[in-house]
Amino acid sequence: MFDLRDIGVLYRRELRCALRERTIIVNSIVLQIVLYPALLWLIYSGISFVQGQTEGFTSRVALAGLPGEHRLLREELEKDERLALTSSSDPESDLRAGSLDLLAEFEPAPGAPAEAGNFKVRLAYDESRDRSRLALERVTEIVARYRDRFVLQAGERLGLEARQLQPIRVAARNTASGRQMGEFILGRMLPVFLIIMLAVGCMYPAIDSTAGEREKSTWETTMTFAVSRANIVAAKYLYVSTMAACAGLLNLAAMLLTVKSVLAPILGEQVGRLTFAVPLAAVPLIVLMDILLAMFVAAGMMLLASFARNFREGQSMVSSFYVAIFLPVIFLQAPGMELTPVTAALPVVNVALVFRDAISGVYRWPLIGLALAVEAASVTLLILLAAAVLRHEDFVIGSYGGSLGRFLKQRVFGAGARREKAA
Repeated sequence: MFDLRDIGVLYRRELRCALRERTIIVNSIVLQIVLYPALLWLIYSGISFVQGQTEGFTSRVALAGLPGEHRLLREELEKDERLALTSSSDPESDLRAGSLDLLAEFEPAPGAPAEAGNFKVRLAYDESRDRSRLALERVTEIVARYRDRFVLQAGERLGLEARQLQPIRVAARNTASGRQMGEFILGRMLPVFLIIMLAVGCMYPAIDSTAGEREKSTWETTMTFAVSRANIVAAKYLYVSTMAACAGLLNLAAMLLTVKSVLAPILGEQVGRLTFAVPLAAVPLIVLMDILLAMFVAAGMMLLASFARNFREGQSMVSSFYVAIFLPVIFLQAPGMELTPVTAALPVVNVALVFRDAISGVYRWPLIGLALAVEAASVTLLILLAAAVLRHEDFVIGSYGGSLGRFLKQRVFGAGARREKAA
C-alpha cells in the first residue's frame, strides 16, 4: 500500500515548499526561538517594574488612640520614609475615597492590666487597592518589631531571658538543592509551553497542506501525481508532524537557554543559586514524547482542516482542536497532579506529566508505558479515521461541503454508511 520511495520524494517536496512559505517559517521556527522567550521576559520584567513602582509609593497612615507611653512606636513610624503620618476627621470615608491608605486604632488589650502598657491594634485598610495592602504590610512589620522589643523589655523587668519568653521556636530549612529547585520550576513551565508552542507550530503547516492547497487550487493537481493517494497523504502527514515536533523541540531549547533571564525579574538574586538543566538520561524520553504528541496533534489538525475549502475555514475548524489541547494544560498546575493510571490514559495530559517527571529524574516505567500506548493508540485511531474519509471521492476532489461531525453522522454512523455496507 505504501511506497517508501514515493513517500520520501513527496515528503522532501513538502519540506522544500514549506521553507518558501514565510508564514510557516515564522510560526513554526522563528517564534519558537526568538519571540516567545523574549515575550515572557518582557512580561516578567513588566511585572517587576509595576511591583517596583508600587514599592515606591508613600503610604498615608492615620493613628488613633496611641498611648503616650508608646511614643517610641510613633517615632519609628514617623522615621520610616515609606510612611506619611496624617490626620483624618473621617477615616472610614477617606479609606473608601482612597485619600487614606491605613487607619491604625490602638485600644487597651482585653484582660490585661492597664499599667502593664499592653495594647491592641486594629488596622483598617482597603483590600481592593494595592497602596492600602502595601501600607498594611509596612505598618504590620514595624509594629511586630516594636512588639518583640516590648516583650523582651517586659521580660527583663521580670528577670526572664529571651529564650524563656519564647519556649517554642520554629526553624524551617529547605533541603532541596539549587538543581532540584531548578528542576521543579522547569517541570512546571516547560511542559505547558511545549504543548502550546507545538500546537502553534503545527497549525499553519496542517492548514496549508490541506485547506491551503484547496484554496490555491493545487490539491487536485497533487492528487494526479503518479503515486497512490495514501502515499500523498502519508507524506503530508509526516511533513506536518516534523514541523510540529521541531517547533516543540526548538521552543524547549530556547526556553532552556533563556530561563534564567526570563525568571530573573521575579526571583531576583535567588535565580543565581538555581540550576536549570534537563538530565541527559531524560532527553530520549522527552524527544519520544514530543514526537508522539506532534503526531497526535498533526493528525487531529489535518483531519479537521481537510474539510475546509480555504485557509480561513481551516483556521476556524482547527481552533476548536487547539482549545481542546490547551484546556488540559490549565489543570496541570493543580497541587497533587501526578502521573497515575487515570492521567496516563488521558492524551496530552500524559505527555506533560511524563515530561515533568523526566525533568526531575523520576521514571514510573509502567505508567510511562501506558502513556506511550495511549498516545500511539490515539494517533492510530485518527489515522484510521482519515483513511476512512479518504475512501470517499467527493471528499478528495473537494466537492464535499460538510464538516467532520457531519461526515461522521452521514457516512460513518448514519444511513449512508448502512447503505454502503448493504451494497
